[in-house]
Amino acid sequence: MQSQTYAQGTLIWIKHEEEVWIQAEIVTANDKEIIVKTAEDPNSRIVLGPHEPIFLRTSDVFTSEGLSVLDDLCQLTHLHEPAVLSSLQNRFDIDKIYTFTGPILIALNPFKGIPGLYDEEAQLQFALHGPRPTARAFCCEVLKSFMTTKPSSKPHVFNTSNATYRGICDRRKSQTVLISGESGAGKTETTKFVMKFLAMAGAADGEVTSVEKQVLESNPLLEAFGNARTLRNDNSSRFGKFIELQFRSSGQDASALGVAGENCRLCGARIQTYLLEKVRVCDQQEGERNYHLFYEACAAASLAAGNGYTFPQRLAKEKVKEVTLNLEGFADLANFAYLTRSSCKTLKDVDDVEMFERRIHAMQTIGIPHEEVTQILRMVASVLHLGNVKFDAPPNNSEGSMSMAECESSVEMASKLLGVDRKALESALCSQTRVTRSEKIRSPVNVRQAADNRDALAKAVYGIVFNFIVQSTNMSIGYVEDVKLFAGVLDIFGLTLRLRQSEALRATEPLCINFTNERLQQFFNSFVFKLEEQLYEREGIEWDPLDFPDNQDAVDMLQAKGTGVFAILDEECVVPQGSDQGFNNKLIKQHRGHRRFDEIKTKPSWFVIKHFAGPVSYCSDGFLDKNKDQLSNDLIECMGASTNEFIVRLFRQDVKYGEVLNKEESSETGAGKKKKKYTVCCLSLDQLASLMDIVDLTEPHFVRCIKPNPQNEPDRYDRKAVTEQLRYGGVLQVVQVSRAGYPVRINHQECWDDFKVIASPQIVSGLKHVDDSKVRAQKLLEHLASELNVPKPLHGLPMAVGKTLVFFKLPAFERLKFARLELLVKSATQIQAAWRRRVQMGKYKAICLFTRHIQALLRSKQARSDLMRRKQEGAAVKLQSLGRQFVERRRYKALMKKVVKIQAWQKGICGRRYAKEYRKVSSATRIQRNWKRWKTQRVYKLFRQAVYVAQERLRMHAAKSQMKKLKQEAKEAPQRV
Repeated sequence: MQSQTYAQGTLIWIKHEEEVWIQAEIVTANDKEIIVKTAEDPNSRIVLGPHEPIFLRTSDVFTSEGLSVLDDLCQLTHLHEPAVLSSLQNRFDIDKIYTFTGPILIALNPFKGIPGLYDEEAQLQFALHGPRPTARAFCCEVLKSFMTTKPSSKPHVFNTSNATYRGICDRRKSQTVLISGESGAGKTETTKFVMKFLAMAGAADGEVTSVEKQVLESNPLLEAFGNARTLRNDNSSRFGKFIELQFRSSGQDASALGVAGENCRLCGARIQTYLLEKVRVCDQQEGERNYHLFYEACAAASLAAGNGYTFPQRLAKEKVKEVTLNLEGFADLANFAYLTRSSCKTLKDVDDVEMFERRIHAMQTIGIPHEEVTQILRMVASVLHLGNVKFDAPPNNSEGSMSMAECESSVEMASKLLGVDRKALESALCSQTRVTRSEKIRSPVNVRQAADNRDALAKAVYGIVFNFIVQSTNMSIGYVEDVKLFAGVLDIFGLTLRLRQSEALRATEPLCINFTNERLQQFFNSFVFKLEEQLYEREGIEWDPLDFPDNQDAVDMLQAKGTGVFAILDEECVVPQGSDQGFNNKLIKQHRGHRRFDEIKTKPSWFVIKHFAGPVSYCSDGFLDKNKDQLSNDLIECMGASTNEFIVRLFRQDVKYGEVLNKEESSETGAGKKKKKYTVCCLSLDQLASLMDIVDLTEPHFVRCIKPNPQNEPDRYDRKAVTEQLRYGGVLQVVQVSRAGYPVRINHQECWDDFKVIASPQIVSGLKHVDDSKVRAQKLLEHLASELNVPKPLHGLPMAVGKTLVFFKLPAFERLKFARLELLVKSATQIQAAWRRRVQMGKYKAICLFTRHIQALLRSKQARSDLMRRKQEGAAVKLQSLGRQFVERRRYKALMKKVVKIQAWQKGICGRRYAKEYRKVSSATRIQRNWKRWKTQRVYKLFRQAVYVAQERLRMHAAKSQMKKLKQEAKEAPQRV
């Protein structure tokens, strides 16, 4: 924008390093610089160059409830990145996490519970009050009454869900809800809410259907096998899924609910998955975890007695079926290499044993037999033991490989769990067979290739287990083939980008994910383009399709046959001696100069693709191996020879591995069919084509999930993180599409009311009585275009008057608006001058009146002061007399108090002295008395003791005499006889 078009006082947004965009106001502007002041520091001045990015902003509007926030961002007068960022923050701060942007619902993850947001009452409220129009109908409505109408209801995921359901019921048209966002943004939870509402709306008399129960119970099971902790989310989905909920007519009129049409009932469903991140099985970044089930099963095994785990131990027994699970092969997670790549072993506030039992309960609910549950657990355990197998070069053969002796137990356990011969498994891992026309040649592979074979087998086993879980879920839910009416819910990854400028994406999966988002963005562009086309035709105005953004060239560059990025990658995978650098060189040679492609000369293995949301760097190192995702025929045949029929059946049912196992049968039938290459890109493109075929036939609804901060904290809005997601999530591209063509649309009356003030009085008076509003607006704009020299665009007209609306190109609208602003500023200056004169005259008269009044008050105050002074003098004399009297009286009382105190002190001394003497005499008397008593008692005791001794001796003497006498008599007695 040119600086001279800005008037003083214009409100704008300017760039800021921390806050991305901040509010500012233009102080002065000329051809060379723009001087602004910010809202944060109005006293400072910032000088901007004429080409620095700035955006217009409107003043904040406050109501009795606080800051006014719009439910739909398309109603903003100025729709651009800073306005979107600020509006989302204003809504987030008051817990309004949902916002419409045209046909897109933006959902900010609050990381906390918001009371009443998702309860049954909220569901019924949106169901009973009718839906917001569908994306198609709503776009038409918004484009028809831009900035004048309000959405028919509040933004909410239940509102979008209700619009989906009513589209099925009222128009008999299948619907699709496309949910995207980065890890931790809330895609999975939003998907659950959509399914919950659709199941509720499609349930008979509010009853929970078996289909709903099966679909909802499949979530924890799929999360166990497909979710893991990442740096951004503790429960990140590492796969995409498309859920079809089938509906059939119930024959019940829906008019009782306040909506037209006939209700439909949920009758079936199926789940399709995309791009499981199998590489996570073998490797994780620091701070991340492998898939949840590994840790949960190991935690359960640590509680088991031997290999038998009694289920349940955490869940209520009355709600589950009691069984004994065979956890052979599982142990403490510290024993497995695949689970110790990262130091993160546990999740906060998560009981792995309880979660394991919930997964088993989910398997029971969807009807997986106990025997198959056991086989699933055995295959998962085999993956862990495969990860423990290490290789070394055998003696005298540096190009060969063999399992280390320390890993024999792991090889033995893995082969046992997989039902294969130990030697056959080791041979398939450490060698490869090449088939020539005449013979088969088996040759050894080196240590690195053996490790790659091990990881490939682990990923293959885990992948077919995951596919089996999905198939079992679909079989349990039940898909009705003859029902064609459905609501699809697509939970897909957002655009994958590098985390830092110095990083690049190093795998084919991110490229496939980004291409998926590119196709979805193309679908959205095409969708809005058709709506614009319908609106312009309905309004009867000419328009130029070149005004609309289009990413068809990016899509073609990626998927074109023969020359596309995917085609070149697949071709390099099959040519002899194909290499990553060869792929990169062919890519640069084919697409050098393409506006969507760029090369980095300082990094020969890097290339850049300019996606719809911005450039993304890729590193071709390892692209071929990751794209092939191949399991050697030796390993496939080894699995096919397993004694475990369950494993053999799963491998035969797999598209890639079944072709190898069934090749002998095919050769016997003489099929002669050329073998198809199943690369990651090939499978991804096939799945995407199938998905887009389905989506193209439905009415779409868009939900973009935004993660407000990387720390997963509530009530925290990180403007940098949100801006990045808005850019790479396609939300700002929605803004671009919404403002393409003729971005500003107002009705005829608004055009007349807003711009008649800048027209000449003669024109206004001449057009004032014209009854046809279209003619009046047309004449007014023709006059203004010539008077103001409105800039003409390269394509089309600067302004166009339709049947009900007036359409403006942005430069033309800004020229008219700034002319109006300049007039308003000039008029405001004159009004302010007249008002200031009137105010100053009023102030002068008031000052004169106040002066006379003040003088009278001063004289009155002086008289009162004199009278008061005389009274104060008399009172002072009296107070002095009373004061002296008071002082003398207080002095006398103090003296008397001291005298009394001295007398009391003297009397106290005498009393204490007398008491002391008295105590001394009394004590002496008591001592003498006690001494005399003691002495007398002592003499008495001695005398008494002497008497006792004398008596004792006398008695003893008498006794002895008596004894002597008796003895004498005794001697004499015999003589007498």
